[in-house]
Amino acid sequence: MNSSPSPELPVPTLPVSTKPEPRRTRKPSARRGQAPLALIYLLLLGPVAFLVVFNYVPAISALYHAFTRWDVGAESEWIGLANFREMLTDPVLIQSVYNLARLGSFMFIALLTVPFIVAEMIYHLKSDRASYLCRVAVVLPMIVPGVVVFMIWRYIYSDAGILTELLTALGLHDWIYGWLSHPKTALWAVAFVGFPFASGFHVLIYYAGLANIPQGIIEAADLDGLGPLGRIFRIHIPLILEQVKLLVIFTAITVVNGFESIYILTQDGGPGYATMVPGLHMFFNGFSYQRMGYACAIGLVMLAFLLTFTLLMNRLVRSDYASGG
Repeated sequence: MNSSPSPELPVPTLPVSTKPEPRRTRKPSARRGQAPLALIYLLLLGPVAFLVVFNYVPAISALYHAFTRWDVGAESEWIGLANFREMLTDPVLIQSVYNLARLGSFMFIALLTVPFIVAEMIYHLKSDRASYLCRVAVVLPMIVPGVVVFMIWRYIYSDAGILTELLTALGLHDWIYGWLSHPKTALWAVAFVGFPFASGFHVLIYYAGLANIPQGIIEAADLDGLGPLGRIFRIHIPLILEQVKLLVIFTAITVVNGFESIYILTQDGGPGYATMVPGLHMFFNGFSYQRMGYACAIGLVMLAFLLTFTLLMNRLVRSDYASGG
């Protein structure tokens, strides 16, 4: 029986890809191009050493010597709380605290309100270019050293200064005082240094807070018919409380610790003790009266006050927007 040949079945062929095989790239080593960790710590060692030697060591030394009788060049003697008890009956220190309270109240009002008004004016400018130029104009005076500013104001208040000449030209001879030598005007003359108080730092902090307010909140306020004053008091101020808190703390530190302007303008906190402040009294005790231990005690009390004030501000003042409320 003849058998017919069976038909051959087609052999399936796999499709050949014409795409080139992707080139396998070698992953760069994680350590390539990076400085060794030991070198990084070695470079940081210098700044940390300077910070410890020139910041922390003097602070720890002042903390210890606040409880001692220590004159420059002599051995310190432990006297416990004697320096702090003396502070309670020191008439110059008591007068300086009173002066600081009056000066600080004025500076708080001036440095927290005027920059806010200036920041609001810049914030409401329609032109970005005009807003930028105004911010530059506010910041430019910051490049002038503070000592130069104080020397200029000392000339303004002098007997032949601009203020005296202006009042003479206007015929207001009864208004002419020895601005820095009269007990009634000396402290307020110091307070008005820096007029009109549009501090560039304060203005920029306020402006940054205003610029970060979400636009949706502003648009919602406009839809609700909230006017300009309502927008400021009900939206702007509540939402920039973090910036306000920062500036309050910064102003407190500047007012309590600062005495450079008084030292340059009056030399000794005079007339009498009309412009004396605790910082200047601390400076004189340490470097003029050679009572470094007592000066350290005054500095410790100032530090404790500022630390307590800062903690209270951080606890009491919180922005609803910053806290997610």
